[in-house]
Amino acid sequence: MKHIDSESLFNIFSQQDEQIYHEHGISHILDNSFVLFGMVVRGVENYYIIDQLYQRKYQQQYINVCESIKMKYFLGLFKYVNSIADIPPDTVSNIKDEFGQQAIKYALEELIEFFEKVEYYEQCAKLKKYYDIFIDKKLVD
Repeated sequence: MKHIDSESLFNIFSQQDEQIYHEHGISHILDNSFVLFGMVVRGVENYYIIDQLYQRKYQQQYINVCESIKMKYFLGLFKYVNSIADIPPDTVSNIKDEFGQQAIKYALEELIEFFEKVEYYEQCAKLKKYYDIFIDKKLVD
């Protein structure tokens, strides 16, 4: 039976985007709230795709490490959220058009639910701010 290395399991997706942008001389793109928020939305989607693949392939072995992997991965995604200074209204509209309301809602709800479960309430508060910006109704009344 093959051992799962939880440290390198998601390396394909956790390679620092900053490194790639620096290598290609476009590091200024990391100041763009559209790009940063898009990396978060796509990152959540990518996480669950890979998660499903590993659950099917490695089953019990993966179950033993999946929560620590999720923590590492979601904290990495939150770094992008934390890097967003402000999102201008026209950029909010562009993000909704590009990624879709449902994908944005899904990503934010998954992140909030996860951070709430592990009691990382500062992350929840920041994510809730973006939820309120992108989703017309409030998460909690």
